[in-house]
Amino acid sequence: MNKKSPHLETSAQQMSRRNILKGVASIGLLSLVAPLPLSVLAQESASADPIALFTLVSERLTQHQNLSPILSERFFQALQARNPDFEAHLKLLVKEMAQIETRLLATTLSPSAQQTAKSIISAWYTGIVGAGLDAQVITYRHALQFNAVDDVLEIRSYCPNKPGFWAAKPIERKA
Repeated sequence: MNKKSPHLETSAQQMSRRNILKGVASIGLLSLVAPLPLSVLAQESASADPIALFTLVSERLTQHQNLSPILSERFFQALQARNPDFEAHLKLLVKEMAQIETRLLATTLSPSAQQTAKSIISAWYTGIVGAGLDAQVITYRHALQFNAVDDVLEIRSYCPNKPGFWAAKPIERKA
């Protein structure tokens, strides 16, 4: 009787799942330290999904993880509409970023790649693509510029309180 116990099989499956989860967590930690996704995508950028590529570049440039996929798609579409060559510029930026440490990007990128990076960062932080009369508002509430003061200040849009409330000291929300 060389039959395995169902308890041993379940335990082996859990151990396998545990190992898989540990492996996935390790890869996640490595991706924070090393620019692995961009270097891999730089080699395959011709066939890569441009919106996924845009999202990865955006996360590295803004240093924010888990950016909204909906906003990412909208920003990409708006930037593409403004500049029909945006996707080609994005792929060039990816190739350059894959070879450069994040802290050196501002001084090392080519002028074309810097311009592309600035347009991406500007879009995420202001929520606006373009300038002047041609500016297109993609988001207001979820613009990254508000993250720095989110613990103290309400985002200015509609009055969140009675008239004159702004004269009182702000109440910290995440103290």
